[in-house]
Amino acid sequence: MATTITAKPFNKEMQTILSELTSGYHAGELSEKDSSELPKDIYLIEDDQEMVGYAVIWEYQIGNQLIHKAEKDYFKVDEKYLERDFYMDIKDKRDYVFIEALDILKEHEGKGYAKFFINWLKVKYPNKRMYVYTLDKTRNFWFKQNFEVLGSTVWMSYN
Repeated sequence: MATTITAKPFNKEMQTILSELTSGYHAGELSEKDSSELPKDIYLIEDDQEMVGYAVIWEYQIGNQLIHKAEKDYFKVDEKYLERDFYMDIKDKRDYVFIEALDILKEHEGKGYAKFFINWLKVKYPNKRMYVYTLDKTRNFWFKQNFEVLGSTVWMSYN
C-alpha cells in the first residue's frame, strides 16, 4: 500500500470532482459551497494514485474564527446554550486546526486510511490542538485516535 496525502487547490475543478463522487459523506455539500467558504487546499488521500478519500481542514489563529464558523454551520440558534463547553474551551485558543471533513470513499472504508490521515496530521501539526465536530457513528473512531469529548458537546479535541 503506497498511501499518500496530497494538498490540491480547492477550486471549481475539485468541487466538480467531488460532485461526481457516489460516496463520500461531505462530497455533495462541499461541491456546492461558495469558494469563500472553502479553505485554500483540500487534502486527497490516495493509494497508488487512486483517490480513496479526502479531508478538509482549517488552520485558525484565534478562537473566534472557529466560533464564527460553528455558529454559522453547526449550531441552531436556540441550542447555542448546549455548546457552552465548546465556547469555554475554544475562546482563548490560538493557532489550532479544525477538521471539517474526513471522508473515506465507501469502497475503501475499514482499510486504515482515516487513521493514516490523522497520524499524518499529528505529525504535520505536532503542537497544535485539533478540533472536530463528531457524529454518533464516528465517535469511536475519534476516541481511538485519542481525541477527547469537550464537556457535554459533540465536539472533540486532541492535544
